[in-house]
Amino acid sequence: MEFKTGDTFRSAARGVAQEDINRFGALHGTTGRTHTDPEYAAKSVFGGVIVQGALVMAPVMDMAAELLGAGWYDGCEIEAKFVAFTRPGDAVDVEFEVTRSEPGWLELAYACALPDGKKVQVGTITRRLG
Repeated sequence: MEFKTGDTFRSAARGVAQEDINRFGALHGTTGRTHTDPEYAAKSVFGGVIVQGALVMAPVMDMAAELLGAGWYDGCEIEAKFVAFTRPGDAVDVEFEVTRSEPGWLELAYACALPDGKKVQVGTITRRLG
């Protein structure tokens, strides 16, 4: 695929259920009670369960694979900043923008946002080509 600076790509919004959060936590070792115990989380500073940051990032990885193909991560650097949290069922949309495209270099800025536009994660994927 050819990329031009300014091109944008957007994913369909999706959310995760508490069961998904629990399974992800068991698989990745992120089983903190703010993620997996709704009763405890409701009394925490977060006021309820929050989705693990790495699980919020999963659609970013899926979208990168769709756009860049198999082995997309070879020669890549990913920078991610978590700026807010999401809750079970929150639909999160991912948007990529090509911020640099030149021979041997591709940079994609991305943002994960809730339907109201509130960003929950932002970052860049930089890939050296060739």
